Amino acid sequence: MSSTEEPRGIEEQVLRYLQRFEIGRGSSLLVALSGGPDSLCLLSILHDLQKRYPLSLYVAYLDHGMRSASEAARELEFVRSTCAGMGLELVWDCLPRGVIVQRAGCTGRSVEEVARQARYEFLRTASAQNSCDYIALGHTADDQAETVVMRFFQGIGLGGLPGIPPVRGDLIRPLIDCNRAQILEYLADRGLKYLTDSTNLDRRYLRNAVRHELLPVAERIFPGLRGSVLSLSKRLERLRSYVESESQRRLPWKPLRGGYAIEGRRFLAVPGLLRLFSLKALINTLRAESSRVPYRFLSAVERDDIIANRRVVLSGYGIRLYWRGARLILAADIVGHTEKGYFIEERNAGRVLVPQAGLLFEFDSPVRDGGRYLFRSYRTGDTITLQVGNKRVKKLFAEWRVSECWKIPVVETRAGIVAVLGGVFGYEDRFRCGMSLEQGKALKSMVHRYDVEVE
Repeated sequence: MSSTEEPRGIEEQVLRYLQRFEIGRGSSLLVALSGGPDSLCLLSILHDLQKRYPLSLYVAYLDHGMRSASEAARELEFVRSTCAGMGLELVWDCLPRGVIVQRAGCTGRSVEEVARQARYEFLRTASAQNSCDYIALGHTADDQAETVVMRFFQGIGLGGLPGIPPVRGDLIRPLIDCNRAQILEYLADRGLKYLTDSTNLDRRYLRNAVRHELLPVAERIFPGLRGSVLSLSKRLERLRSYVESESQRRLPWKPLRGGYAIEGRRFLAVPGLLRLFSLKALINTLRAESSRVPYRFLSAVERDDIIANRRVVLSGYGIRLYWRGARLILAADIVGHTEKGYFIEERNAGRVLVPQAGLLFEFDSPVRDGGRYLFRSYRTGDTITLQVGNKRVKKLFAEWRVSECWKIPVVETRAGIVAVLGGVFGYEDRFRCGMSLEQGKALKSMVHRYDVEVE
């Protein structure tokens, strides 16, 4: 597109999107590129629009480690050459082969969900490293229709049924109103080649099954189904926006260390649907996990009798809602803890409360030195390498005369145990030989005593 040529077709739709959602001229965008048609189309359009709508573009690519080494290498080379041809900087990473499938098996979550979580963590880190204002994703109208259909059959309510939001925080989706036919036509007109990810054809994954099996059958019965689904999505999105704004207006939670508080009478005075939306708006600021909290768990807040008669209204999925006097407190909790045990994997910024141990973990940003940290309880056989050699953590606890060893945070990376943070309980701190003073201070700053009664 020449400097004097007006945007047209799909390019015009993207330009209108940027203007509608006030993505200002000069904004810095991290564009997620996979090598597939959608992300390639988005990158090409944004690159060409810079002549009329200046933007600073960076590109990010993640290999999930789910395909053969040869296919992954071919894809990375394609992405690199595409960025080089446009003069754009590429940020990329590669997960170890099979790690996504392994995580899914250990946590009971789907491979798709675990892969999505890893992808968003990578994109947010890459965005922060390059001081980007937004992360641009290649979701299309077809993706939107598939998402609404999936969520309908999964029984998801008003909060999720509208589908993929056009904008959520720093995540933007400029192609969300563009369909796949438009995208393929754009690429063909410009002679742009793209890659096909072999995992997108695997019908064991839910979205692929919906795309290749369910929707074709449904469209034969209901011609125009995709258009109807997208129209429904837009109407539901307006309804959801209204309910969210109304819940925020009528239920003004006050922030406190490790969570939020509200007068119980005020909470009970509004309809249950507003209570539900009010909680959902705060939960993502407290939880380390990005998986959804199911309605069947949260539905208790719609019932006056449960709220009024339970001291702890909700406990699980990383959050805890309980009474303290006349106020309701919403705080972070740890998923999967036992009576005497916990484990917390450091993720992006957030807080995690472990009320049994009286500990609050605060993560301002991912720590990349040596990989992600895991804060957990002591396990039999734990050993830390000190300047004097290896030492069993159990022996440390005996020397300190610790009565409840499980409360002391043990910090682990892929390389093994790097710290035992006894200082939070008035004992000593021990750090692995070779750990710098700055790293030790950073670890200690993440752990605090929770100085307010939570039971």
